[in-house]
Amino acid sequence: MTKRKNVSLRVPLEQVDRVKELLESEGLREREVKNTLWSYEGEGVYLNMYPSGTLLIQGKGAEAWADRILERIEAPEGPLAGCDEVGKGDLFGPLVLCCAVVNPENFKKVLSLSPKDSKSMKDDELLKRAEKLKKYVNRRCIVLMPERFNELYREYGNINRLMDDAYRKLVQSIVRDFRPVRVVIDRYSFRNPFQDMGVVDFLEKGERDVVVSVASMLARAKFLEKLRELEDNYGLKLPKGASSEAKRLAQKLKREDPELANTLIKSSFNGG
Repeated sequence: MTKRKNVSLRVPLEQVDRVKELLESEGLREREVKNTLWSYEGEGVYLNMYPSGTLLIQGKGAEAWADRILERIEAPEGPLAGCDEVGKGDLFGPLVLCCAVVNPENFKKVLSLSPKDSKSMKDDELLKRAEKLKKYVNRRCIVLMPERFNELYREYGNINRLMDDAYRKLVQSIVRDFRPVRVVIDRYSFRNPFQDMGVVDFLEKGERDVVVSVASMLARAKFLEKLRELEDNYGLKLPKGASSEAKRLAQKLKREDPELANTLIKSSFNGG
């Protein structure tokens, strides 16, 4: 029995209706599927559109349908940028902030790689897909390893103010070098520190933006790379996140080797 082909791609949320119109014009039938925006079926093919912007195509001619849908999607008139951070909720390892820039000629290739919020992906899958995305994306990242992060955290006294300045530096860099027509930053605080930067949109649930999802994946890949370096350098297995396991190890290190703890643990976790 032949395995049914699955293809996924990312559809910008503002263009979801264009895709739906295409499917209806081709005579596909709408059907009810839980947790989707909509779902259609045709001759041996099923298409499910999810709120995240991911379109899953299953069955006969899935790749051909993906190509037709990408043809229908409009590329932007200029470069688009998105920014996100990873590591803010992790006891161990760096804080990584990344901005990604996608040029119009690469926009559909990026969509075909189906970028999504890194929190919804397994590490192995993310690393493979992030490597492919790098071919089509310009990027700038700031990596604050724990020791440097802790210095800055003492200076700023607030992680969001620290991130404000880091993001401003990143945005200034990408605007100078790539001239994006829009920069979306995934909102991390109630206060908007970018109101004086006209090109920046500071958006709640910014990961719903395609390029923010790309930035999220690239930031996560860099975080995992740097966490692995710390593990290799110090011969320790460092848990991700802020689980009870992570907290126990952090407490042990702070008791037994405060200097090493400062190299591995972000001090924003006072209870760690």
